[in-house]
Amino acid sequence: MSEGTKLGEFKENEEAVFVEVAAAPSQETLSATKMGGDVSEFEKEVLAESGSSDKSSVKEQSDESFGDIFEEAMATQLLEFSEGDVVTGTVRNIEKGGILIDFNYKSDGYVMNPETTSEQNGSNLNPGDEILVVIEKLETKEGYSMLSIRKAASEQAWNDISDYAKDKKTVTVKVSSKVQGGLVASFMDIKGFIPASQVIKTGIDDLEHFVGKDLEVAVIQADRRRKKVIFSHKVAQMKLQKESAIKMLADIEVGEVKEGTVTSIKDFGVFVDIGGIEGLVHISELSWSRVQHPSEHVSAGDTVKVFVLGVDKENGRISLGMKQLDEDPWVRVAKNYEVGQVVTGTITRVVPFGAFIKIEDNLEGLIHISELANKHVDNVNEVVNSGDKVEAKIIKLVPEEQRIGLSIKRINEEIVEEKPAPIVEDYEEDNVVFKSYGEDDDLNQVYEAPKNVAEVVPVEEKEDGGVQATK
Repeated sequence: MSEGTKLGEFKENEEAVFVEVAAAPSQETLSATKMGGDVSEFEKEVLAESGSSDKSSVKEQSDESFGDIFEEAMATQLLEFSEGDVVTGTVRNIEKGGILIDFNYKSDGYVMNPETTSEQNGSNLNPGDEILVVIEKLETKEGYSMLSIRKAASEQAWNDISDYAKDKKTVTVKVSSKVQGGLVASFMDIKGFIPASQVIKTGIDDLEHFVGKDLEVAVIQADRRRKKVIFSHKVAQMKLQKESAIKMLADIEVGEVKEGTVTSIKDFGVFVDIGGIEGLVHISELSWSRVQHPSEHVSAGDTVKVFVLGVDKENGRISLGMKQLDEDPWVRVAKNYEVGQVVTGTITRVVPFGAFIKIEDNLEGLIHISELANKHVDNVNEVVNSGDKVEAKIIKLVPEEQRIGLSIKRINEEIVEEKPAPIVEDYEEDNVVFKSYGEDDDLNQVYEAPKNVAEVVPVEEKEDGGVQATK
């Protein structure tokens, strides 16, 4: 405001200045100039090369560059950390005394060698690898943060083992020592206990045998607060066997031959483990010959071969046989033997109605008590005993029914294969009841006359085709 200028004139001048500024060209249309001077020749050349006509393109590129820089800055912004946090870092450099880690903090972190693990250390890590670490100290006088790989691994192990305990999952542990009542084992630096009752000691009496070895165990209990972990070798093995059994049951087919171990013997048969699953060999499937008790043929612990007879996948049952692996002796009986033939054999069993004679391996016949001697026999042992070697004549041969009837008393008689005789009804003569039982194929049946029958008489055919009872 010059001397003598009135207040009204100043306001008018001020408004004029604002109008002039408003009417001035935009910054984009102005050429760069030096403060208080003209544009130099060098600057003119630079401006000419840049091309004032491309100013809008320059603006767009500037906008894009700014956006990229902003996004990058947002992506790499520093996070808030606290001591004890488990974070993911990137290996920047591996030094002799430790490992330098970038974990998105204002300073790098450093892991000293004692804070590494056997699986994650300077020998098996490379720059660029990502790794979990625990922040032990955010600020040090050296200007970096102190980190620990070992504690992060332990933290992760506790998280894992706590989850495993919920479903009793199986893990591999290293047995470190034997203590009273069991074994001490480690899972990723976490020590746990295996009770002696939970260790399968097949053929092993001393638990010292397991020290230093790896074992598959199930996590039974994991108490992080008390730092208590219980493992079970037995449960793990049962789970593995169950999984194996399920797979085998799905794959096994009727007609296959398997090798297994006899696990138990019962009166009705034997159980055989064929690789994680047990099957039953019924007593009737042990041998082609008669079996009084399964222990005559096998013992617990024996290794045997079995034939798969049937598979019940729904109920998880398998039927097995052993005699099927041997030739069926009844297939060649008709070729090797005939009615009237005299054979030599060994008495294998004495029963009230007769004696069984072993003619060859897996082939037995029956000598009925009535065929032991020409006289009346009350007790089979009066004539033969188990283990006796005797000669007997075949009087009946029915291969399709797997039966052979023999006689000792008729060795010197000519035997003609008989046709079944007709059965005669009871009839009475002179107040005496006569009965004919005819011919019965069941050689195991003991015949007894009714109390009101005076005698049992044979039947002979009459010339006219009828039959009569004769004394």
